[in-house]
Amino acid sequence: MQDRFDGWLNIYKEKGKTSFSISRALKKKFNFKKLGHLGTLDPQAEGVLPIAIGEATKSIKFITNNKKKYSFIIKWGEETDTCDSEGRVIKICQKRPSYDEVNFIVNKFFLGEINQVPPIFSAVKIDGIRAYKLARKNIKFQIKEKKVNIYKLVVKKTKDINFSKFEVVCSKGTYVRSLARDIARKLGTAGFAYEIIRTEDNIFKIKDSTPLENILRLSVSEINKKLLPIESALDNVKIINLEKKYSVMLKNGIMLNLKSIKRKIDSDNKLILVKADNKLVSIAYLKKEYIIPRRNFNL
Repeated sequence: MQDRFDGWLNIYKEKGKTSFSISRALKKKFNFKKLGHLGTLDPQAEGVLPIAIGEATKSIKFITNNKKKYSFIIKWGEETDTCDSEGRVIKICQKRPSYDEVNFIVNKFFLGEINQVPPIFSAVKIDGIRAYKLARKNIKFQIKEKKVNIYKLVVKKTKDINFSKFEVVCSKGTYVRSLARDIARKLGTAGFAYEIIRTEDNIFKIKDSTPLENILRLSVSEINKKLLPIESALDNVKIINLEKKYSVMLKNGIMLNLKSIKRKIDSDNKLILVKADNKLVSIAYLKKEYIIPRRNFNL
């Protein structure tokens, strides 16, 4: 068996599975040495889960395109302690908002930068302990609100007054469960996230994703063909090609002066990707006429 793989897998996470269990299954089947993912999906959520394999894990912290797209459904009339269908009902309300009411509130209060408090059943750490662990023990605690960005939020018309469907494009760290809870509260009623589907994460789209069960049936050569290039998740970063002697210098931690290598690089982004012989060499910063290596790849 090939002892290393490098790239991205676009996994479709099914409802009921955890991001951790998917990572574990992949490691066990293919003996992946290093593995990470762009963003955790709640067990009750489903959809796109980008998995970084091998050297691709080095690129995660440099990814600036962290926009995510979800479709979700709010069920009106009940609020739960988990903000989804798994939780205990803590509030009941008979009010069912109209489409026009929901649309007005969404556009007035839930677009742009907003403050959001994560659910008590979440992976947020409270003094080093995951919030959901404290919540399961009925320990009282407060979660600090944080700022998130809602770039787009559209409510769809539905025939059932008990449900409303939405599409949202949001920043990394946004809790859709909290969004559902807060929309309901602002409308003077109760509600929870009945369904959450992540349809896009960075360049990874749901139409191109593959369920874990299908991935686990693949052979070693087949899984290798499924991997997307490391740089695919950094598609907004400029790529430059250098001679091998300069790439060796970068790998040794040496800064390159653009004048000395006779290159002029125009980039709106200070981050660049360096390649040699069509292989990714380094993620680097472009600063004051210098290429400064930040993370090198062993490919």
